[in-house]
Amino acid sequence: MARASSTAFTITVANSPPVWQGVPTITFTQGVASNVSIAGYVTDPNGDPLTITLSPPALLPQGVTYDAANKRFVYDGVGLVGLTSGNVLIADDGKP
Repeated sequence: MARASSTAFTITVANSPPVWQGVPTITFTQGVASNVSIAGYVTDPNGDPLTITLSPPALLPQGVTYDAANKRFVYDGVGLVGLTSGNVLIADDGKP
């Protein structure tokens, strides 16, 4: 009687990069402290957790900071009205 043979193998799924949706213009009202989350504008097709960084970090208007831990922009309500552009958000899933 012939024995059934088996072969073991591993399937490796290639990592897909994070996918951005259009991030709208973010606006704050002077005198009103508030924050805007950007976490909902990027997903990872593999379900990997994401780190989102701002580059370069020094181009934000006075009173606005980027809270990387919570993936949001925070306005202190005190800073002057300002406009900035050229900021780049980078999503990283930590995998090549």
